[in-house]
Amino acid sequence: MVVGNIKKIDLSVSSFERMIANDNLYVDKTQFIQHFLEEISSVQLVARQRRLGKSLNMDMLRCFLTDKTDYRHLFKGLYVETSPVWDKANSAPVFHFDFKGLQLNSYKEQIIEQIDKQISAYIDPNELVGYFKRRYERLINSPDAVVDGLLVLTELVYEVTGKRSYILIDEYDKLLMGNYASDSYDEIRAFETSFLSSGLKGNQYLEKALPTGVMRISHESIMSGLNNIVTFDVFNDAVYADDYGVTDEEVEELSKLSNFDIDEARKWYNGVRIGGKAIYNIYSVMSFVRNGKYDCYWGKSGTMHLVSELLDDNRRKTLANLMNGEQAEVPVATRISLRQLSGNASDYAFYSLLVQAGYFALTKSVPQTSTSALVCIPNIELMMVWKEFLLETLYARTPQIRTLFDNAENLEMFGSDLEYFLRDRLSYHDLAVSKGEDTGRMHERFYHIFMLGILSAYDDVRCKYPLSNRESGDGRYDVFVEKPDCNYIFEFKACGTKGELAKKADEALAQIDQKRYGADIDGKKRLIKVGVAFCGKMCKVRCK
Repeated sequence: MVVGNIKKIDLSVSSFERMIANDNLYVDKTQFIQHFLEEISSVQLVARQRRLGKSLNMDMLRCFLTDKTDYRHLFKGLYVETSPVWDKANSAPVFHFDFKGLQLNSYKEQIIEQIDKQISAYIDPNELVGYFKRRYERLINSPDAVVDGLLVLTELVYEVTGKRSYILIDEYDKLLMGNYASDSYDEIRAFETSFLSSGLKGNQYLEKALPTGVMRISHESIMSGLNNIVTFDVFNDAVYADDYGVTDEEVEELSKLSNFDIDEARKWYNGVRIGGKAIYNIYSVMSFVRNGKYDCYWGKSGTMHLVSELLDDNRRKTLANLMNGEQAEVPVATRISLRQLSGNASDYAFYSLLVQAGYFALTKSVPQTSTSALVCIPNIELMMVWKEFLLETLYARTPQIRTLFDNAENLEMFGSDLEYFLRDRLSYHDLAVSKGEDTGRMHERFYHIFMLGILSAYDDVRCKYPLSNRESGDGRYDVFVEKPDCNYIFEFKACGTKGELAKKADEALAQIDQKRYGADIDGKKRLIKVGVAFCGKMCKVRCK
């Protein structure tokens, strides 16, 4: 059911009270409340892609349950008003935590502030005495004590009200996702494990809890201590399939109100599957209804920088097949570790990320025991997301020549740039001077280092920086550069007269073959061999 004014669509609001009070267009998702309350599990994790209505649903649930303010008038005429759970409205303490704004350097203090604010809504901390006063003061004054924060919160409120509390945690995985490759990741993971386990497992003052996020990251052991948790995600969800996003029936109702072609809307926005059922992206549909034109709305609301870091040749080939409208069988794990996304990410982690984040769709539901799945790019919008990603991320970046003075006004960045040019480029052998070394060999080393500096200045994300004087074949090449489609090996020679330049350049080129430089390098790529001879300011180059 759709309510509100078709001309009042606010895509930025996640406040249920504002949505209804302002008569904004709203797709009735209040049956979600019934599903949550009737589900037997006391801790329920819902994982969905971004922009599918998670935050609005959570605030709607808070408004329905909270006993601090009577919001029952907001639900007049909506499904839940005549549902079996209506008697639960305005009945219990509800505490909402928003993790999406947490900062790495202060997340414990920020959570303490959220807890303290919600305690103060029920209790005047100045009136606490004895055991409860000590519990409260330890929590407020010690960041490390925050791991028991949910338990302390619910215990204190139970003491005052005699009611068990509901705990709602929005984007529980945001801090983890933002720091998956940082040195602080293990610390964050350990904190969330302790924080959630202490507050949600065996807590006699807790009625129910609902954490939500994008990823199901069970392998992190974050939820391992919670034997009372049930997860509802894109792979397996027969409870909340209709409660996030927009169903086909709801889009039909919108099409009658807004007079658009539902078949065309299906092509653009339908196809992301939840538990085997195709669902429309609510952000895209509402953006289309408001603007009156088809466009790539969801793709413009996020970033794919993580995906670009994980692509390799095989994954690009799979992506190319999918963009041709084909399906692909790929390894998919229903549970992954974010650590698997750093370094050499496994295919299981890579494709599971894309499915859970909504960039690929499952063509059918995946059994818990399955190790692979058929995926596709299900609609025009997602096809546009991928095309734009390929053009902007993989091909549109123009290589540049960097200089030491690009950031001369910022001394810290200037120092970093200088380190960039020096770090890992030079080999010990570039600088080592042998006893009795002849002048020609010294000149050759000068030219070697000069060329290494020039090659190092070529800044292209698709290339690895030059390697110098590394062992390969039966010796050490002078410089090696790897590009996506081919590799280069350079050999340098110094000579005493200009007349020797051509001969020495030929010798340098021949040495690459004689010493088998590059024998250990990927043989699938074309290898370009470059011999360079120098004499004073003159040079000669031979290539093959």
